[in-house]
Amino acid sequence: MSEFPPDAEKPRHMATGPEVCYAARGEIILRVQGQLMKMIRAGGSFQIAANAIHVTKAGPAGATVIATWVSTPGKPFNASVPQ
Repeated sequence: MSEFPPDAEKPRHMATGPEVCYAARGEIILRVQGQLMKMIRAGGSFQIAANAIHVTKAGPAGATVIATWVSTPGKPFNASVPQ
């Protein structure tokens, strides 16, 4: 579970495995490279493919996101991606 303060942004990054996420509270703005921006409100869900470069940002009231992902033990999962 991730708690995002109001308007908090997780910088441009990618994950080595797929992610499945549920917005439990607030709203999340999801920008995946090469796709249109998406707004996910409380009760909504989204998926991010492995190695997809993306940015997540909370709305003005913040957000709570429950996420599951597939990772390989002993290998890093998240990697930041420079602009």
